[in-house]
Amino acid sequence: MDQTAPERPSSDRHLWQIRPIRDILTLLIVAALLWLGYAMREVTVPLLVALLLAYLFEPAVAWMTRTKWIPCGRIGAVSTLLIGGSAVVLVALVLLVPRVVTQAEQLVDEVRSGDLRNRLTKLVLEYVPGDYQSPVMRVVSELPAAAGSSDAADGVQPAPEVSVRGETNTETSVRHDLSTMSRAAHAIDTSSASVDVWGLVSRTGRIAWAVVLQLIAVGMLLFLIPFYFFYFSLWFPHVVSFCDDLLPVDSKPTVVPLLKRMDAAVAGFVRGRIVISLIMMVLLAIGWMLCGVPYAILLGVLIGGFSIVPFLGLIGVPLSIGILAMAQLDLDAAVRMSWWGIVLWPTLVFSIVQGLDGWVLTPLIAGRATNLDPVTIFVAVLAGGAVLGAYGMLIAIPIAACIKILLSDLVIPKLRMLASTPSGAS
Repeated sequence: MDQTAPERPSSDRHLWQIRPIRDILTLLIVAALLWLGYAMREVTVPLLVALLLAYLFEPAVAWMTRTKWIPCGRIGAVSTLLIGGSAVVLVALVLLVPRVVTQAEQLVDEVRSGDLRNRLTKLVLEYVPGDYQSPVMRVVSELPAAAGSSDAADGVQPAPEVSVRGETNTETSVRHDLSTMSRAAHAIDTSSASVDVWGLVSRTGRIAWAVVLQLIAVGMLLFLIPFYFFYFSLWFPHVVSFCDDLLPVDSKPTVVPLLKRMDAAVAGFVRGRIVISLIMMVLLAIGWMLCGVPYAILLGVLIGGFSIVPFLGLIGVPLSIGILAMAQLDLDAAVRMSWWGIVLWPTLVFSIVQGLDGWVLTPLIAGRATNLDPVTIFVAVLAGGAVLGAYGMLIAIPIAACIKILLSDLVIPKLRMLASTPSGAS
C-alpha cells in the first residue's frame, strides 16, 4: 500500500517551499550580502583577512593543540602562534623594510631626476638595432627628463633671435630684462599683500588631520586583524561543525568528500605558494646581489611576490638584465661586464631558483595539491588575468582545481552512465 503523502497544492505552500523561488531568493540573498560586504568594506575586510588567516593556519593550530608542551589547549596554541608570528613579522620588518624603502627611494629619485631616462637612452642607442630605435625611444621619452635639459639635447634647435624695428640685440635684451624685473617686482608686491594666513593654516590642518586619520585606520587594521584572528582560530572547529549541520542529510555522502578534496586543493596551493614565494624572495635577492644587479633586494621581493602566481615571475628575467645593463653603461669600457655576462648571470640565478621551485619546493611544500598539469595551469592563469586581471590570475588555479574535481567526480561519471545506457531503456 502506497503510504506517500499527497503533495500540497501551491496555494497552501510558502514561497520558500517552492524550489525555483527558493533558488532565486538564495541567489538574491548572496548578491545582497556581497554588496553589503563591499559597502561596509572598512569592517568586512579585516574580518575576511582574519578568517582567511585562520583557515590557512588551522593545521598548525591543530598540531600545536595536540602537543603536550603548549598548555591551555587551543587557547595556548593560538596565543603562541600569534606571539611568534608577530615577533617574526617585526624582525622581518626591521631587517628588510628599511633596505627595500631605501632602494625604492633611490629608484624614484632616478626617475624624477631624469637619470633613468638618460640611462635608457644610452642603452637603446648602444644595443637596440637602428630599425627599432625610433619606437623604443618614443616609449623612453614618456619618462621625466633631467632638470635643465634643453630642446637641443633632444635634437631640436632653438629659434634664432629676431630684432624688432631695427633695434640691436643688446637693446632688445636690456628692454626684456627691465620688463621682466618690473613684472617680478609687481608679482612679489601683489603676492605679499594677498597672503592668506588663515587659508594656509586651514590647508595645513586638513593635511595633518588626513594623515592622522590614515594612521588611525592603519592602527585599527593592525589591531583588529590579530583580534579577529584569535577568536576565529579559537572557534574554527565549531564553525566547521555548524556548516556541516547545515548540509542536507541525504547529500552529505556526496558533498562532504567533494568539499574535503576542494579544501585540500585550495588550502594546499595557497599555503604552499605563500611559503615558496617567501623562500624565492630571499634566494633571488641574494643571487642578484652576487651578480651585481642594482636594487637586488627590491627586485627580489617584487619578483618573489609575483611568483605566488605560477609563470608570472618570468618578468624578473628581462627586468634584472635591463637594470644590470643600465648600471654597466655608467662604467668605463675597460671595466664593464661583457654582454654575455649581463645576459647570462641574472638569467642563471632565476633559472636555478625556478628549478629549485619546480623540483624541490613545490613537491615538498605544496605536494601538487591542485593535481593540474602545466598546460592547464598556464591556460587558467591567462583566462583569470583576462577576466579579472591580477586578482583573477591569483584565484584562477584554485578555481580550476575545484572545477576539475567537480568534473571528475560528478559530471564525467554521469556522462559515462548516459553513454552506456541503451537508447530504449527507461
